[in-house]
Amino acid sequence: MFTMEMLLITGLGIVMLFLIAWIISGFYQKCGPNQAMLVFGLGAERDGRRCSIVKGGGAIVLPIIQDRKFLSLEVMTIEVRSQAPIITKSGIPMFVEGVAQVKVKGDHDSIEIAAEQFLGKSDEEVATIAHETLVGHLRAILGTMEVEQLIQNFDAFASKVQEVTINDLAKMGLTVVSFTIKEIKDNVGYLEALGRKRSADVRRDADIGVAHAAKETQIEQAHAQRDAQIAQALAAQEGAQAKLAADTQVAEAQKKFQVSQAQYQAEVAAQKASSDLAYDIVKAQQEQRLILETQQIKIVETQKQVELQQIEVQRQQVALEASVTKPAEAEQTRIQIIAQANAQATKLQAQGAADATKLRAIAEAEATKVAGLAQAEANKARGMAEAQVIQAKGQAEAEAMLKKAESFKQYNQAAMSQMVIDKLPDLVGAAAGPISKIGQMTVLSTGGDGAGASKISSDVISVAAQSLSMIKGLTGFDLIQAVRQDKENGNDTPNPPKA
Repeated sequence: MFTMEMLLITGLGIVMLFLIAWIISGFYQKCGPNQAMLVFGLGAERDGRRCSIVKGGGAIVLPIIQDRKFLSLEVMTIEVRSQAPIITKSGIPMFVEGVAQVKVKGDHDSIEIAAEQFLGKSDEEVATIAHETLVGHLRAILGTMEVEQLIQNFDAFASKVQEVTINDLAKMGLTVVSFTIKEIKDNVGYLEALGRKRSADVRRDADIGVAHAAKETQIEQAHAQRDAQIAQALAAQEGAQAKLAADTQVAEAQKKFQVSQAQYQAEVAAQKASSDLAYDIVKAQQEQRLILETQQIKIVETQKQVELQQIEVQRQQVALEASVTKPAEAEQTRIQIIAQANAQATKLQAQGAADATKLRAIAEAEATKVAGLAQAEANKARGMAEAQVIQAKGQAEAEAMLKKAESFKQYNQAAMSQMVIDKLPDLVGAAAGPISKIGQMTVLSTGGDGAGASKISSDVISVAAQSLSMIKGLTGFDLIQAVRQDKENGNDTPNPPKA
């Protein structure tokens, strides 16, 4: 029996505890972080306020003597839209639409103010009150602005509306979290016209930008072409300098070759001159002995040789002019023409060509100088040899003339007559020589003894007769007188003495 009573009491106690806990839990009221709970009634005053404010927490609310209300702290999105057009500073009617984010401020003072004005109202009613406040300030601010200012800076306009509205909304415990302009429009076509103007300006700016870009592109292309031409000019200059160096080396090599060749030719000419000199000396000695043996023949031969030597000297002079002087003048003229042609080329090429020509001219001048010296030496040796030959011939001729003079001393008048008579056929033949050269002759005669073929014979005889007068005029020897004297002395045929 005792046991059943104890169990019953225990059960009742547990029920009472649950009942008490349930009652107490009914007294404890809670609110979420997006709400504010206002507890008012007997004993609810806190910090001089008429109610106790709990935000995101809980508190005990005594029944009968206390009560509680909830106030939403969530953000309300309000479509700010004016039904009537808003007149701007310039008098343009505009319709402006915006979006505002409004909520009750989270501090206790703002919550108390908002509770005083909005407690018991729905969110739509609170949003309507805030909307009207925003539209009023929007209309006031837009009346101080131009349409262009609004279009160019939406953010500044929205910030200005938000700053002005916050003060009025704060008096109702509200705040503007954000405010943005959603759309502006008009019913008079102002924005459309402004858009067309702006589009034209944009197209104009775009065309100007394209033109500037094209200009910059052309400038850059010109700079690139200039840099490329400078690089090509530098490369061409380096090539010309390399070519000039190569031409200089070639000219130096040619100069050395020509100098060596001229020295070799000089040595050859000197040796040849020495050999020719020895040969001429021996030949002169042999000719001297031969002249002594054949005096009369050698006299004529020597005369012919002297004439031939004079002709040879003239021929050598002409050959010298043809082989040395004329080529030198032609080479000089050719170099001048090449220099004048090269002067029309670029400065670098002209300078290179001038340097190459200068080196070539120096090399040719040195070669010509060496060749001239060698030629002079050869001519000197040849002249000395010829002088010795002429000296030997002169000595031989002098000796021959001396002996001939001694022989002539032994000649008497009869012997000289005989010599002249012996030479008469040659004299007559020389006089008739031009006539013997005639191939064909036509003789025209008009009659009489002094015309026709007989005239030719008489002319030949007259020439022969004139030969005697010529001998007398040249030598002073009268052949006719000498023959008469010989006949008178009884000498029919004079015999000259033997030499």
